[in-house]
This record gives sequence, C-alpha cells and structure tokens, in this order.
Amino acid sequence: MWPLLKMARRLHSTDVRPGLVLVKGGRILDEVGKELTQKLLAYSSVEIMAAGRQGTALALQALARHPDPVEFLISSATGEELEGAGLQPAGEEPKQSSARVGFRLQLHKSSEARKEKAGSLPDPVKVLQVSQRSNSDFIPLAKAVATELRWMPAGEVLAVESLLLGKAKNIHTRVYNLAQAVAVASDWQVNHAATGALRPFRCIAQERKVAMKVDDAPEGSEGRQFVEPTALRLVLLADGQPPPRPDGSAGVRRAQSTDG
Repeated sequence: MWPLLKMARRLHSTDVRPGLVLVKGGRILDEVGKELTQKLLAYSSVEIMAAGRQGTALALQALARHPDPVEFLISSATGEELEGAGLQPAGEEPKQSSARVGFRLQLHKSSEARKEKAGSLPDPVKVLQVSQRSNSDFIPLAKAVATELRWMPAGEVLAVESLLLGKAKNIHTRVYNLAQAVAVASDWQVNHAATGALRPFRCIAQERKVAMKVDDAPEGSEGRQFVEPTALRLVLLADGQPPPRPDGSAGVRRAQSTDG
C-alpha cells in the first residue's frame, strides 16, 4: 500500500508543481533546449533554475532558440534556493551557499493568440546594450531599464541585449550581467516597499544576427576572419499603463511636436 500511496502523492505533486528544468555549467545547449521543449509540452507552467554564469547563458539561449516565443518572469535565486531545487555545487569541495548565485525563470504556456502576438512584436522603443567589458557594473543598466519602462507607452516594448562574441567565459559573464540587470529592474517594479509598484514586465528571449562584420581571428594568427556576430536579446513587455506624473498628468513621455 505504501508504494501505491507514494506513487499517488508523486502524481499529485506533478499535477500541481511546475515542470522544473535545472541548468548549470557543463550542460550542452541542445540538451537543455530539448528538455525545455518536453517540459513545455507536458506542463502548463515551467520553471528554470539556472546556476552560475554559464548556466544562466545556457538557459537564456535555450529560451531564445525555442521555436515559439516563450514569455517568462526573471528573478535572482540564492544559493539555498538553487540547492533546494537540486542544483548542488560542482566539485568535491563544499561551496558556501551564500557565494552561489543564479536565477529563477518562471515560464507560462501561452495561448495560440498570445503566441501569435508574441511572434509579431513591434520594434523596441529603445535597445539597451550590455557593456562589452566583462567586469562592468550592472546597476547602471538596471536603472536605465527601469527609467525607460516607467514612461514607455502601453503596447510598446523595450529590449536589452549582449553580443555573443569573444571568449566563452566573457560571453557568459556579459549574459550574466544582462540577466542581473533585468532581474534587479524587475524586482524594483514589484517590490512595493522599496519603490511602489511601477511597471511589472515579462520577458521574451531572442537570438538575432547583428548587421556588422567583426574580425574574429584568433590572437596572433595570420590573416583576418570576419564574422557576422549574433546577439542575445531580452524583449521586455510592460504590464498596464505608465504611472501618472506627480501632477496627475498622463505618464507617457510626449514626443516634441514637429508642426510649424
């Protein structure tokens, strides 16, 4: 009887808990993508827990390469949350939970109408770029995201992106900075005690070709090797209308008139 009871509980928990995808460094991007597709087919909601810089880059790239646009919420995850989800530290030496960092991506399966809408997004009102310096601070970028979101008209979208160019370690760090900036900006929008509720938003990940040619030849090699790089982009879809200004007027930033 106990085995049957345990099985029933397991089936019940499967019905009420979202499918969980665990991503950490060392996984193969195609494998993450396949698991993500399977979970999205099986569950109405899916949660990705990504650990570390490489794990974060893998998770976001897998979302960007999914055949259908997938909307998700992004938030930071502590070391304790990562371990609680099943992402144990790599290596034999124990690692302090407080030193581990990662992200929680909450995905929700879209209706066909919403998929169609997500697949035909308007051009972003602005595209914010992650600094190519791998050691750059993400807070200024988070502030820029929050400022643009505050006044963005309903129905418009904002984008934040990072070039996928250079050494793998540097790519992972820049994508991690991208995720940190967007996650912090998202927290500011929903943490009423800190900021007051402003413009909560959802994300869609995209991978796109960049119209530029870059010399990607290895250092010290002869000749030049021009490539057309790709960029990982997070499109931000704000909920609701812009908040009113302090004087009570509409919050949308008005364009200057060009009439004579």
